[in-house]
Amino acid sequence: MTRNHPPRPSLWPLQAAFALGALSALPALAQSNDADRDYREAVAHCESHPQPSTRYVVVDAARMRSVPRAEGGAVTSVPIGAEVKVQCAFGEWVRATSERPNPSVGWIRADLLGPRAPTAASLEQDYRRASGAERRTIAERAIALRPFARESHQLLIDALQADGDTAAVQAATTRRERMTAPKVERPAGEPRLLFGVDGGYLTAIARIDGRGRYADAAAPDSTFAVWRGFNLYRNGVADGLIQIIDRGESAGLGMEAHVRRPPATERDERLSGLASNETLGAGAARIEPKVSADEHRAVERELRAVLTRQRMDRAAIDKALRPYDEKERNGLRVHAIALAGEQRLLVATADAAVRPKRADQADTSLDAVLLLEVSGKQYRNVGEIARETGGDVVETHSFHDALDLDGDGQAELIFRLHQYEGSEYQIWSQQSGQWKPVYAGGYVGV
Repeated sequence: MTRNHPPRPSLWPLQAAFALGALSALPALAQSNDADRDYREAVAHCESHPQPSTRYVVVDAARMRSVPRAEGGAVTSVPIGAEVKVQCAFGEWVRATSERPNPSVGWIRADLLGPRAPTAASLEQDYRRASGAERRTIAERAIALRPFARESHQLLIDALQADGDTAAVQAATTRRERMTAPKVERPAGEPRLLFGVDGGYLTAIARIDGRGRYADAAAPDSTFAVWRGFNLYRNGVADGLIQIIDRGESAGLGMEAHVRRPPATERDERLSGLASNETLGAGAARIEPKVSADEHRAVERELRAVLTRQRMDRAAIDKALRPYDEKERNGLRVHAIALAGEQRLLVATADAAVRPKRADQADTSLDAVLLLEVSGKQYRNVGEIARETGGDVVETHSFHDALDLDGDGQAELIFRLHQYEGSEYQIWSQQSGQWKPVYAGGYVGV
């Protein structure tokens, strides 16, 4: 019996598609080869004809490229006034290095550089001598040089008013106010958000629903719009505001941004705290400057008892109860907090390396949190964590701040949870007289 087979599919469509794909890739390959050739020729010329000098960016920003061509890949954008070290010239390009905004080497168009760095005074002189569109250009450079100076923005507003451009004047005025006098604004539909501020970086921690519940922030990119303002909180109280000055990269599971604290004009690496897109219940807690010797002894006694009950390594316990060592990142830290009604709370964190019990055992750490409620000379344990942690899931606590997050008049405690390659924030709340962690989020990688 003869079997009827389906017709064998032709290979022509596949072969044709492969051929067409290969042909379409040829221009890109040719461009890549051209770029490589241009780069080699330019570098060889640079090495044989060095012309070292120091120049400065005189425009808003100078794009540094990987090859001396306008379509060359961007290496970085060097800001106005930045010093660049020129190695050589190649046509209308120079090969140079710059430390701003980060150490980089590449090619910059020579006409974007000058022998002297622009200053506010020199730009204002250029502005007075110029007219029309040239004034707008110089004013934009003044804004790039001093973005938070109202005088810089006024130059642009004056130029636009002279040209009779009413719409542009309004836009420039709005930009001036956003940049020089930031306000906290929560757009319609945006949830109430809590942010962590660390090293001058802003990261979303959690969404607050107002009923003592917290969820992943899931903040949209629009939340991190440049020039936006947020309330800043430190040591349990409101401490002015911060303003986004530059969007950063994705940090762990979310976005981060560089922030300044007016009147500072750039990111402060020492700036830390909490922030929000809405007013939080500040004042429900106050971080006290001192812990008494008796309180410190009470913390040591109770913490030793807690760790001993958990059968922790004795040597690790002794090390964890020593004064905190910043270099070794272990030891005991104790903070005193005055809560609503002047209730005094001691917050202690301790950590130390634990000796492996076997040669093949991974290194682990002791991680402990202890909360003691103080009443005269009486101390009551109202919250604790005592555990060994290590490997890829290492987690150790440090106290960060205390603030009324949900507006119920009672403070929450916020800890930093340090992990192997990053950290996140942990929120504790009081429930039936005991403090417990209720949320963790805002992960940021190292």
